[in-house]
Amino acid sequence: MVRKRLLRRAAILSVGALVLALASFAAPDAKAADVAAESEPVKSFKSFTYTNDEFSLDPYLGKVPIVLDFGSIYCSSCVQSIPHMIVLQEKYGKELKVVGVNLDTSGLSRVKKFFSAFAATLNFPILLDKTLAIANQFKVLQLPTYIIIDKSGKIVSTIIGYDEENRAKMDAVIDKVVKGEAITAQEKVLGQEVTIQSPTNFTMTYQSYIWVIGKANGNKGPFTVKLNGGSPRTAKINKDSFSVRIPLCYGSNFIEVDYPKGEGKGTQAVVLFRDPRMGEGLGANFPEYKFHLPAREKNCVDCHEMEPNAEEAQSGMSTSCQLCHGYQTEEKFVHGPIPVGGCPACHDFKSKPHRYSLTAEGSDLCFTCHGDVKSKFEKSAVHGPVAMGLCVVCHNPHSAPYKFQLRASQSSLCLGCHEDMRAKANKMHIHKPITQDNCTGCHEPHASESQNYFGKADGAKLCELCHSSQKMATHSHQKSGAPSVKVPGIPLDSKGLLSCKSCHDPHSTDETRLLTFKGGCDGCHAAVK
Repeated sequence: MVRKRLLRRAAILSVGALVLALASFAAPDAKAADVAAESEPVKSFKSFTYTNDEFSLDPYLGKVPIVLDFGSIYCSSCVQSIPHMIVLQEKYGKELKVVGVNLDTSGLSRVKKFFSAFAATLNFPILLDKTLAIANQFKVLQLPTYIIIDKSGKIVSTIIGYDEENRAKMDAVIDKVVKGEAITAQEKVLGQEVTIQSPTNFTMTYQSYIWVIGKANGNKGPFTVKLNGGSPRTAKINKDSFSVRIPLCYGSNFIEVDYPKGEGKGTQAVVLFRDPRMGEGLGANFPEYKFHLPAREKNCVDCHEMEPNAEEAQSGMSTSCQLCHGYQTEEKFVHGPIPVGGCPACHDFKSKPHRYSLTAEGSDLCFTCHGDVKSKFEKSAVHGPVAMGLCVVCHNPHSAPYKFQLRASQSSLCLGCHEDMRAKANKMHIHKPITQDNCTGCHEPHASESQNYFGKADGAKLCELCHSSQKMATHSHQKSGAPSVKVPGIPLDSKGLLSCKSCHDPHSTDETRLLTFKGGCDGCHAAVK
């Protein structure tokens, strides 16, 4: 019953809908090796439970065996293991201490709500590792991870992943540790049937896509990858490796790799955070994930050329990059340098330790070629991304399906930040530029001398870009100056004067002619009477 209830609850908490809930992790030591059994005594730690109670390992460390269960409410196998942890704690009672360590360090209200639903059933503490200090201490690199500590306070076994096979092996190890029996060398590290090599767990990226690459360690697959509990993608297998390129969401991305294991399946998982670059970001305290480092490249050199040949290096042009990064040129509009191997125009082929770093940052890099447009951005009102030098928020530096290498259509790009405008799209009557995906018909996307939403002009002059002044002159209705009659609720400009927007909404309304007043002309004039 406990298992069913927990699984049902996990299903309700849709990972896709709660993608930002894992928004802030601290980074583990970037030099941390694969998790392995340690011989040094464990250092005690203190933390707080999901019920805000203080917890210390001191009363148990060196006195009874301890199982540290590192997991997340967004990790399906983590959730599936909770009922078994309850059973283990109940079975051994005071002879064993199970301690859950939850790594969902943002959206904590959801985490607390999740565990509070089972407060009567949970018989072990659930700690909130807000800064990943505990995860760092034990070098946790994949989820779920179980650290088993013996009565002397030393780590004797590390188990990665939860499935039927690992559960049976974990039970055997715990039983031996409780009884004071020695475990075998094979039992010191369990569950590393496959290895996720890219991306590194608890890191951050600005990229919209990432390659998930792993070592199969003899497993023939198939390997499927799920992002935040979504639909699985099948990875391509090449010799003893597997890989698949997946899109990323803003915020936390929980990446699960499933593979065959015995008669069932095994799972490995990592967390990668995508920062939007804008403003102060979302506050993730992750190190940036970088692939082209010597330690990572050595896993690839048997099959891939990781640097241009001597001739390309001499000429300053390279097509070698296309062998792995050919997808960068698949869209309709491709950045000029790329098709001719001009990668060194933006990437430094001699940078160390991270190779192929950008030769400059942000718009400074773009202006090395596009210096002719720099003066256009030096106006009194500058669009946020431009002011921050973040051209790539809207433009893909490699290729894109839209002109000017826009990442999406104009309206999609604008609504990506200006979400309050989405409701406008559901009105009965929509202004023509919007239906034509032409936000830039009225708004300058980069900079403007107008302080009014980067308009291409102010007031009636903006409207006259499409609605000629001659036609506007025949308009018999008062359209400027102080209103001759005060009408409650009618929009006026900052000086209290009439403008085109007093009667017409520039985006959309439920009234004909984009009228702002409910009931249109009749509604307004009825209010005057």
